[in-house]
Amino acid sequence: MPWTQTRFDGLDALTFCQGRWRITAVSEMGPRIAFLGEDENLLYWRKDGMVRGDWRLHGGHRVWLTRPMADESEDTYLSDNAPCAVRLDGDILTLTAPAHPVHRLERGFTIEPLEEGRFRVTSFVKNTGELIYSGGVWAPTCVVPDGRELRIPLGQEGTSWDLVKVVIPRVFAGNTLALDDPQVRFEENDLVVRPAGKVCKRCAWAPQGRVELHWPERGLTFAKTVKPQPFGHYPLDGCNVAVFAGEGNWMAELETYGPEQPILPGQTVAHTEIWELTA
Repeated sequence: MPWTQTRFDGLDALTFCQGRWRITAVSEMGPRIAFLGEDENLLYWRKDGMVRGDWRLHGGHRVWLTRPMADESEDTYLSDNAPCAVRLDGDILTLTAPAHPVHRLERGFTIEPLEEGRFRVTSFVKNTGELIYSGGVWAPTCVVPDGRELRIPLGQEGTSWDLVKVVIPRVFAGNTLALDDPQVRFEENDLVVRPAGKVCKRCAWAPQGRVELHWPERGLTFAKTVKPQPFGHYPLDGCNVAVFAGEGNWMAELETYGPEQPILPGQTVAHTEIWELTA
């Protein structure tokens, strides 16, 4: 079934149904991927949720920006609430927000359905200004944490390794994180976070470029995978993935980062993830 025009939470949206799964992206603002799942949304979504200045979280999947020497900056929180341009090329949907008047970047993503339970999601930024911008594409996806686990595979698939790199942002955005956090454990090859109501963030260099949400009660896994660039200049001292859990389990995130680089006038930088749903 092709993409269909619909409404989601009072917003113009498009939905693609693929076997038992469906995915919905809103075009009236953002852009955001607002729904992913079967009968229940795996993504956290609240249209009128967290606010910081003109920026609105909303939830779902969004396109953010890293800056050299810092993951979050005021640029990161510039508003992205405008209506988006919609383009359909067969089953490939592209949503693009207008360029922001401050950094002159267009932000958007494409969604390409693959076989059942798999999607190629490419987040991108385009520099429409006359000056060079520097930074990277940050692809955070808000998920519902209750009764679920966040996982980062730490090694090369099928082989051994001799180094694990995990970064803990001790203080950020008014939060102070515990180093010895009982929500975090290591299981041979995985870093595991079981959200239990306290703020937690763990970042890593993950050779598989993979972050996962496990829902044991449903026997369901949602994973995002990005191809690492070993010699890329990644944020947070070389991290390409992260997981986050909010205070009171209100929301969690699966995050991947692209390498930081100069973005020349007229240049587009893309960051491609493969989304997989298995049950």
